[in-house]
Amino acid sequence: MNDPTALTELEQRLAAPGGGDLRATLTQRLAALEQSARARLDTGLVPVAFQQCQAVAQAAAAAREVLAELPLDPHQAGAVAPPAFPPLTR
Repeated sequence: MNDPTALTELEQRLAAPGGGDLRATLTQRLAALEQSARARLDTGLVPVAFQQCQAVAQAAAAAREVLAELPLDPHQAGAVAPPAFPPLTR
């Protein structure tokens, strides 16, 4: 499938048949990564390692949010593509 509105290979794979399974797998992997990083944060790390683990946890959480917002198949009836740029929150 070559969706002209997809910007990345991942978006194309998520929009293709089986995209729901891929999304579920990636979501689980990101949740495990975030949980692992947050567990390490609780162990008492030196400042540099703490910042790195915190960044990993935040990035994994953000990636899960992005995955949750991407439509599985933009060609399905009633599917609405997300805006090109999210609204400003500040």
